[in-house]
Amino acid sequence: MVDAQGNKAEVKNIIGIIPGTNPDLKDESVIVCAHYDHLGHGWPYANKGNEGKIHPGADDNASGVAVMLEMAELLGKTLKPQRTVIFIAFTCEESGLLGSKYYVKNMKRFPAKKVIGVINFDTVGRLFGKKLLVLNSNSAREWKFIFMGASYVTGVESEMVTQDLDASDQRSFIEAGVPGVQIFSGANEDYHKPSDTPDKIDAAGMVKVATFAREGILYLADRIEPLTFQGKPASEKPKTQSQPGERRVSTGSMPDFAYSGNRGC
Repeated sequence: MVDAQGNKAEVKNIIGIIPGTNPDLKDESVIVCAHYDHLGHGWPYANKGNEGKIHPGADDNASGVAVMLEMAELLGKTLKPQRTVIFIAFTCEESGLLGSKYYVKNMKRFPAKKVIGVINFDTVGRLFGKKLLVLNSNSAREWKFIFMGASYVTGVESEMVTQDLDASDQRSFIEAGVPGVQIFSGANEDYHKPSDTPDKIDAAGMVKVATFAREGILYLADRIEPLTFQGKPASEKPKTQSQPGERRVSTGSMPDFAYSGNRGC
């Protein structure tokens, strides 16, 4: 289903590959991804009163797709990675991470079990001098060290968010036992609203996002050992009542993603 009227259409993940050069590692992969779908005219999760209005999705997630494409173009010209690097524009993230779940379940050439790690760009267009957030950085012991190094080398400040968030397409891989993170510039009041427009994007901040993430991609492409996964795959977790593809409906309120302790009133 692709709209509120129940219409159906074929949708696709879009994939680009930089082949690995090490015979022992070329069948393993690094995933660099961003979802290219949004809410269209407000489906499936429009805020009340915005139904039927065009939702441009400039920050969520045209910004992430733009950074991913820039990474693919630049690294495609210069990178000779030991491990294969796969760039994916996922579909149906807003409909329950369906595109990434399909990839995890069905990809045979570079299966999820041979993915060293996932770097997902989602909502990276409004940095404006803030710290760049790395969500689900608790999914591997090494993430904090990788991105501390990236901050040191690039000068882009970052903060590791260790809450177990059901945030974006990296979750599909984490549920399969693969370490994954979401690069995120922070919540804003235009989330899932028609007011998420291009004039509010911080282009210079997106350059910082790309510069920062590039360090992580290069590291994963040539690291010999796997990352140390932390957590339990979905197969080891208790069953819930959620239906396949179901995603929590947004209330329109923005959580403090960087907060991890108790805060007084």
